[in-house]
Amino acid sequence: QPTRHEQLLPPCEDRGTLPTLAQAKTMAMILDQPHKILCCQCAVVIEPNAVNMCVNCLQERYDIGAGVSKQVQQNTCRGCNRFERRDGSWAEVDMESKELLALLLKKPRGLTQVRLIDASYVWTEPHSRRIKLKLTVQQEVVAGAVLQQSFVVEYVLGNKQCGTCQRREAKDTWVAVCQVRQKVEHKRTFFWIEQLILKHRAHTDAINIVERRDGLDFFYEARSHAEKMTAFLQGVAPTRYKTSKQLISTDTHTGKGRYKFTYSVELLPICRGDALWLPASTAATVGQVPRFMLCNKVSNIVHLIDPKTMRTAELLPLTFWKKQFASALTRSCLAEFVVLDIEIEAPRERQRGGGGGGGGGGG
Repeated sequence: QPTRHEQLLPPCEDRGTLPTLAQAKTMAMILDQPHKILCCQCAVVIEPNAVNMCVNCLQERYDIGAGVSKQVQQNTCRGCNRFERRDGSWAEVDMESKELLALLLKKPRGLTQVRLIDASYVWTEPHSRRIKLKLTVQQEVVAGAVLQQSFVVEYVLGNKQCGTCQRREAKDTWVAVCQVRQKVEHKRTFFWIEQLILKHRAHTDAINIVERRDGLDFFYEARSHAEKMTAFLQGVAPTRYKTSKQLISTDTHTGKGRYKFTYSVELLPICRGDALWLPASTAATVGQVPRFMLCNKVSNIVHLIDPKTMRTAELLPLTFWKKQFASALTRSCLAEFVVLDIEIEAPRERQRGGGGGGGGGGG
């Protein structure tokens, strides 16, 4: 009987002769073709796999996307245009952004049971209040057989007011307030702190800023924001602060209450250029400096300088609050002079004092 190679060769008159080039190429193509089988369901020619079934029969028998919700309710706030997360918090994201895609993918139930391969937006009308995502997932249906499927999930946008907008409508917006005060006639230090707040964007968390007689009030939605502002002021200026809280409402069943917190921050009443008359105890504590000093610089501590000897010293806020004192002269007491001429005098020599006796002349 002829061998398999002889069966694949085309008929020729002389078997002993070598096959032609065309016959050799035909034989190589036949040998390179993979082994094919028939699908056990529809008898379509397929390559062998673990279940011996074609893709169409697998999709008809196994629906891996059946456990995933195809329509999901997504709440948005009309006041601030934020989206509600699954845990109940709110996030400010842009439409068709990566952040919104990550937020929406956590909503459908059953999506964690399959492996997510790809997700993309499907265009919808802007006024339709719908967001559609095309998802591609994979799952192993039987041993060694992985099925991939694509479907569209529709998100219906609904209106829901967030907690921040509810408190704003009820005129009960702030939770904590930071009251910054400096009780001086000219607020040079306070104006300098305002520039630092704008430079470092320390006011971004404030929901409202109100100007008062001796300073500003910063209102916040969270207590941590007021504490952050207080820590910032302590790092750039000599301050002291006090805290207080007021009970707004309480739950009798759980014992939990709702409070409003107040942080009162007071700046030292000393500005750059002020003339100071230090108390005797303060001058000794600073470093045995003269009692009359000038304020050269204000940071988180007060820098002093002796106008006669140019000796410098540092006054800590804690030392000042132990024994407070006011500025002897402020910048408003300064007078401007115009120098018209300068005369340089020679240094005077000290005259030695001597005993004097008068001598008389003889005649």
